[in-house]
Amino acid sequence: MILKVYISGFFFVLILFSGCINKYNKITEYDQDGRIKRSYFIDQDSVRQGLKTIYFPNGRIASLAEYTNGIFKDTSYYYYNDKNQTISMKKMFLRNGSIYYEDFHKNGVLKKKGFLDKNDQRFGIWKNYDKDGNHHFTKEYKIIDGIEHTNQMWITLPIGDTLTEGVSIQYHFDKNKLQLTDSIYAFFQTEVSAFNEEDKEKTTVSVVLPKDYTKANFAPDFSNRAKDPEEKEGIPFIEIQSLKEHPNPMAVLQKPIDTTDYKKTVAFYWKPKRAGKDTIRGYFKEEFSYYDPNDEENKNMDRILTILDKKIYFEFPVEVTKD
Repeated sequence: MILKVYISGFFFVLILFSGCINKYNKITEYDQDGRIKRSYFIDQDSVRQGLKTIYFPNGRIASLAEYTNGIFKDTSYYYYNDKNQTISMKKMFLRNGSIYYEDFHKNGVLKKKGFLDKNDQRFGIWKNYDKDGNHHFTKEYKIIDGIEHTNQMWITLPIGDTLTEGVSIQYHFDKNKLQLTDSIYAFFQTEVSAFNEEDKEKTTVSVVLPKDYTKANFAPDFSNRAKDPEEKEGIPFIEIQSLKEHPNPMAVLQKPIDTTDYKKTVAFYWKPKRAGKDTIRGYFKEEFSYYDPNDEENKNMDRILTILDKKIYFEFPVEVTKD
């Protein structure tokens, strides 16, 4: 057994090397008062292997994690500092590099769950629950330009999944498998506007798609899109306006809808250009334009037009076969 004492700042850290287990050395660290801080295993190359345990100052377990060749594996557990050792958080490390995450209230009830990428950024659907276990709200996250982005949000009532507020759209493609000579029907509609009651009546909606996806499709994180209308960089795109702007909206509708919904609805047919597996990527845009009503000084002159928009990104995998 080898005993080493290190001094770091004002704290003494006692590291104890115990006997080898499965050819790994167990290292136990203590604080200046002799309380255990953490224990873990290393191999002969000082790479962490096996279980790592971190402790609260009172000796209760704060977290448990499993290492393989210095990398987190399987599931890590984090605990509240209570006598029942209630789980506060859980991370399950998946083979594709993502993490399934669960967070818990102090009473042990699930608080939220969803997926993280390798940079601990949320993506996909996340569900959130109150202390009684009722589904409270749902958020959809996407990684846009390499950064976590809140794409949609739905808030629900405790009695069930009744929509009360949020920012969301409803959309669907009528098929995900088709022949090269066939086409896909797409339908998009504002479900809950990103703007208030007064402003949303003045908004316009559209769907933006790559102009020729066979030559240049949007990247999975949409980083190659044009960031604003004046930007010359970014791949060429087309913008499909709402049915309100269409000369014959019934020509593209598979099912009749209330005409009052035309201004917030986009519908079109998408025709593939090549056989094989593809992904339709684009975004639904709700836009509100206005002049500052308080700009009395310049009201009779050219005024600055302010444009606000909310983009909801989507992707839809398809498989196209030859005739």
